[in-house]
Amino acid sequence: MAVKMCARLSTLFLFLFIAPVYAAAQGDCLSYEPTEVRLTGTISRKTFPGPPNYESIRQGDKPEKYWVLHLAKPICTTASVDNDAESGVTDLQLTLTGKQYALYKNFVRRKMRVTVKGKLSHAITGHHHTPVLMEVVNITEPQWEELKVIEIP
Repeated sequence: MAVKMCARLSTLFLFLFIAPVYAAAQGDCLSYEPTEVRLTGTISRKTFPGPPNYESIRQGDKPEKYWVLHLAKPICTTASVDNDAESGVTDLQLTLTGKQYALYKNFVRRKMRVTVKGKLSHAITGHHHTPVLMEVVNITEPQWEELKVIEIP
């Protein structure tokens, strides 16, 4: 009887104290599509190995060139029905249309900080080279309220 009571109290303790901490930690994580998010960082062009083996361009795999958003601080994502949770994400492969590549190429050339608005998804194919991808809606220069300005007294 005492063992059952101890087990119940342990379960209650976990529910009352641990669950809220876990929920709070998950609350800071970003949601996958259809939610739109804004992330600020720099974009670079990166070449990855493609088909047939997705392992080495030197050994004959086709090169695949993509833009990657590099974040100053890592993010995390919450799991959904079709997507796994991820943590410590600092690089996101961007998916753009041909028109978007032409429209935003100067941001990549100038290696400047930008804000990317888009929808997150999880990697599912060999063509996805980061755990989390971002389907781009638009890319802009960061707004002042998105930059953390340190005031000196």
